[in-house]
Amino acid sequence: MPTRARVLPVRRTTGGAIPPLQEPWRSLRETYLLFRRQRANLLVEFDLSFSEYLVLDLCAESPAKASEIAHAVGISPAGATDLIDRLEGRRLVARASHPVDRRAVLVRLTRAGRQLYRDAKSRERANLGRLTALMTDGERRALAVGLAALTRTLGGLGG
Repeated sequence: MPTRARVLPVRRTTGGAIPPLQEPWRSLRETYLLFRRQRANLLVEFDLSFSEYLVLDLCAESPAKASEIAHAVGISPAGATDLIDRLEGRRLVARASHPVDRRAVLVRLTRAGRQLYRDAKSRERANLGRLTALMTDGERRALAVGLAALTRTLGGLGG
């Protein structure tokens, strides 16, 4: 049975409570770690790492270049090659020549990769639905507004 996430107490330092401007960042870090752990627990059923899932997600709509995969996952081109090799070894993706750029390789989902992705995505949607149902309408709106503002701000910083 799902339970409400615990509310984290304000950490105390020798100087007192964490200043208000630092608290959201600590909460964001804690949320990220909890979400990542939950995501990893969900994906273990499918024998997928989060990075592998991101590749399947990226390639689900259309084949992707290895360089696009590296960028989307946040890894080096060599790391993307290793990641694609692992997925290809499991017959979840296949490489193909790019029709225009002879230097580029396209990565596409195989039938098995598409089925595994659908199953994992379905479980992820159900899990996010349960998580969202535990929040009030106001909490969901505040989360959406806050994340949109953070995304916009970070996007404006570049890099």
